[in-house]
Amino acid sequence: MDDSVIEHIAVERLSEWKFQSKRLTEPMGNALPISYGGYILGLATNAAAKTVPAGFHLYSVMGHYLGPTSTKEKVTLTVFPSRSTKTFQTRRVQVTQNTGDGNSRLCFELLADFQRAEPEMLKYSAAPLMKYSNWNEVLPVEDMSEKLVADGKITTAHAKAFGKIFGLLNRVFNTRYCPESIAGQTLLGVAKEAQTTQDDLPITAKTSSVWFQSKYPVSEETDHAAGLAFVLDGALSFLPLIHNHMFLNDASACSSLDFAMRIFVPIVNLNNWHLRENVTHVGAHGRTYSEAKVWDEKGNMVASMTQQSILRPLPPNKL
Repeated sequence: MDDSVIEHIAVERLSEWKFQSKRLTEPMGNALPISYGGYILGLATNAAAKTVPAGFHLYSVMGHYLGPTSTKEKVTLTVFPSRSTKTFQTRRVQVTQNTGDGNSRLCFELLADFQRAEPEMLKYSAAPLMKYSNWNEVLPVEDMSEKLVADGKITTAHAKAFGKIFGLLNRVFNTRYCPESIAGQTLLGVAKEAQTTQDDLPITAKTSSVWFQSKYPVSEETDHAAGLAFVLDGALSFLPLIHNHMFLNDASACSSLDFAMRIFVPIVNLNNWHLRENVTHVGAHGRTYSEAKVWDEKGNMVASMTQQSILRPLPPNKL
């Protein structure tokens, strides 16, 4: 259970409005000792949810990454109550981290909204951009990696790099990348040279999709919400690279700047399989704007995450 998403986003209450992460964070997609962004997003969401009365459900989380978070120090989360009514609860969360010289630095800020469940007037949701294989028709990510190597579509070096770069997420969640999507054909972009069935599409029409499910049981509503935030942060900042036959080593900077996660049901049950479809919409002026949408097995869209990210080119070679 040490790799349960519950353990990764667990917080310890220090006072009524102050919390601390229970464990050190880990990196993902970065060789530097910098935390995977989903950690801070999940921890802050968890802290906010723990200050809200029972009966209120998270529906909106928005905020900004204000700087990198070190993997060598725990973080402190301070919650501020912005609104408390019969229908809504709003919380602002600031995340700080000791810098090692007796000072602390603000590295993240979030605004979370909760609402009591209400009867619906209308019910509808958009469908994925294409039809994908169901999770039970798709290989687990470890088996998919081996098959791509056996088929000669990627190299053993690609498979090893994937395991090293994205091992964290695959320890916490069962993941099955859809073979119809770019992620499923390039091992989430690690095999950037591989040709895909979407190469003839414009970049804004390309998709990378994956089925995901928590590897360990999740019971508390706060953990479902925080765990969803943890997983949805992944890959959005470098999605435009994946969809352009590029990878992290082709950019000098690639990281999330802001985010907006919206939940359309009272609880997104992480014990169940969900389909996530990633698309990118805009790239200009050193930034990109990308989106992840999530559906349950019945085809209902249950959540979305949008992010604007920094994307800087490598410096020009000097002769």
